[in-house]
Amino acid sequence: MKFDLIISNGLTVMETETGYMDIGICGEKIAAILPGDSGRNPRELADRVMDASGCYVMPGGVDTHTHFFEPGADYREDFYYGTMAAASGGFTTVMEMPNSNPAVTDPHSFLLKKGLAEKKAVVDFALWAGAVAGNEKEREQLKALGCAAFKGFTLDAGPSFPWLDTEGQMEAMSQISGMNRVLGFHAEDPAVVQGLRRRYSSQPWSLELHEKARPYYGELAAIQQIILFAKETGCPVHICHLSIPEGAELIRQAKAEGVDITAESCSHYFLLNTENASQFGTYGLIQPPLRNRERMERLWEYLFDGTIDYLGTDHAPYTEQDKEPEGGSGWDAPGGAPSIDTALPLMFDEAVLKRGMSPVQFARLSATNGAKRFSLYPRKGSIHIGADADLILIDPSVTWEIDRKRSFSKTKNTRFPYQGRIVNCGVAATLVRGKVVYDHGKIVVQPGYGKFQRPW
Repeated sequence: MKFDLIISNGLTVMETETGYMDIGICGEKIAAILPGDSGRNPRELADRVMDASGCYVMPGGVDTHTHFFEPGADYREDFYYGTMAAASGGFTTVMEMPNSNPAVTDPHSFLLKKGLAEKKAVVDFALWAGAVAGNEKEREQLKALGCAAFKGFTLDAGPSFPWLDTEGQMEAMSQISGMNRVLGFHAEDPAVVQGLRRRYSSQPWSLELHEKARPYYGELAAIQQIILFAKETGCPVHICHLSIPEGAELIRQAKAEGVDITAESCSHYFLLNTENASQFGTYGLIQPPLRNRERMERLWEYLFDGTIDYLGTDHAPYTEQDKEPEGGSGWDAPGGAPSIDTALPLMFDEAVLKRGMSPVQFARLSATNGAKRFSLYPRKGSIHIGADADLILIDPSVTWEIDRKRSFSKTKNTRFPYQGRIVNCGVAATLVRGKVVYDHGKIVVQPGYGKFQRPW
């Protein structure tokens, strides 16, 4: 058998083990995984050979939480720039969130976004749909169109995305429990956040005050209610961007009791905190907020023990005009920061190279677990015969400095966190369905290469 491409000499990271393997690709699929010491010359077996010497060959990242702001705010990120940044950061599939304008809460808005992404994306994509107050009748239609999951908010998310109050959460879980879909939540208690914002908003905004206005116990209370309702309804639920170890402990206990719940967290909750990020001002404003250093370190325990199931990015690259609103009050700035091109190498550096996490566990966190939870596996998320040839080469020998001016993202402001940070590994190449899309600093496919991914 002759392959279209063989990736040779890399340390291949599979679901349960690592080894020096040669990966044979035919068309869009992984066709063979051959021992690297077989004595066969890869150049006799394939039209092309990619030498991965010195690199980890990993399953392409599955970003479970991406914001591209399209349609709507064209001056911010869109699917073209955002997926180029994703490819450069090692993500081969992105799951884009529904908080656009219009929000993805009905068939028209879903098809509008899907059409835009199909023209622009350079990596594969799936789409979240909104579970909002008032769209109960549209949810079955959104499932039929192929939404990967539903997203709800437990507190005010703006006029275009009506949040789910207590009764709305129970109603949504009761409905979605029978739809073979997951219901994800931005989990913060509305009474806590509203009350504390009123208390503090007369004071000059700071990162520390932002955290006080959206405290750990507001997130904890919302998670506790979601767990209670999940027990009552049997609905599969997902906690987005978990920021607190106390919430992780609740989730660990709920899993032990049989609750169908998973948790996602993000690089910023493991690398940034109110002490080391205060100088970034509103550019470090994220929701839920960055926590203190002690909570950040405790959260690592739940990443290593498997309580936290996957790493999303919550990529939300707001612009200078967003982060520095007229009037100068940080209370008016939106929460979010860019990270889709930096999160995976940053976490590989910190988790694998510095803290000793196994590459196999890292692959589960960055790819396999998310693909399984959102029904994209076995097509996505793992290196095995028959899977899409979504692969990344991570080179642990390179050292580079993050500079947003060089990012593929639209937002190149250099005041965001991670600016100037040194990373001790880099994404050398990214393949989506057998085709190289990113190669040593360059995007080498045309917009529209990325395909819509419908859950099975």
